[in-house]
Amino acid sequence: MIIPKQYLIGLLNVLSETSSQLKVEYPPLGKLLDIRISEICEITAISREDFKTSRNNALRLYRNDKFLSREIPDHNDLKICMYASSLLNSENKSVLEQELQDESKRNLLKGDKPLFIGYDTNSLRHRSNLLVQNILSSLSLNDSPNIGFCLSEVVKRELRDQWEKKHKKPDIDKLCALHPHATRFLNQHPKTARMARLGAVEYKHLMTQLNCEEIDGSGKGDNAIIQSYEFFRNKRNVDLLLISGDNDFTAMAHEEKIRSVYMKQPYNYETNFECQWEDLVELLYCIAIVFGHIRLAHIDIYGIWTGKNEDDWDDYRISVKTDDPSIFKDLIILEQSSKLPI
Repeated sequence: MIIPKQYLIGLLNVLSETSSQLKVEYPPLGKLLDIRISEICEITAISREDFKTSRNNALRLYRNDKFLSREIPDHNDLKICMYASSLLNSENKSVLEQELQDESKRNLLKGDKPLFIGYDTNSLRHRSNLLVQNILSSLSLNDSPNIGFCLSEVVKRELRDQWEKKHKKPDIDKLCALHPHATRFLNQHPKTARMARLGAVEYKHLMTQLNCEEIDGSGKGDNAIIQSYEFFRNKRNVDLLLISGDNDFTAMAHEEKIRSVYMKQPYNYETNFECQWEDLVELLYCIAIVFGHIRLAHIDIYGIWTGKNEDDWDDYRISVKTDDPSIFKDLIILEQSSKLPI
């Protein structure tokens, strides 16, 4: 059954009726997360060392196979999922908060220029736009006429180049040696491309906002992205704040007198978290996409599947499979109430 990600809250509700303790597994490696369902959810993630041990054991017979080593996620992929779902915060989150807080004082009537927030490729791959939106919302700046958004076409092309690759039958046959459920991955993106596709989706959603403008740009790479933003700034006589997941990009932007915040990922972090239900849904969604398939209790959740299309990506849909008819009963009620196709 194909459902939007927000229906995961319904799944969690059903599962919590029988147990408040849930486990998230990636079948080739085993457990990724322990979840305690309550008003505030508690998550315990597998440690870096335990993940490495499980992965090494799984790949023991295939260590010389570059495709399997590339396709089976490592601990950094799990960390990126936690980061992209805002469960982990950037080490520079406070810098971004201060920058946006300062923008609340911008006064166009007294000669201040409008501010446009732009993104580079890495920041969209990691969904930094969601963090920006959350901060703006907390500062009551979501609908501020002083702040707009801009996106470089160079970023769009880079993301597209990264996600256009697809799994072929020989790839799937190899992957099934470790992950039999991968039979459902045919003609879908490999792991390295799936986060890029998430970023491309965020690009599209940003472009639906009335205060977001797309900027022409040619070439590729950081310099081409910065030049496109610089041209926009000069032509429109506005101020820019660029959000980047790359320290070098930030340095290059500063050389062009463009303000930029480097969203540095945390390296060391605690494995225990508390979060709201909505944050847990985002985490499960990101893991399902990047890992391709996970198991939540007795439910199989697929982030990719043969036949997944543009609408499924744009509407943040996942595929759910279970032998428990009560799960489908509740999901069907949700589906019918929203009048979405099953």
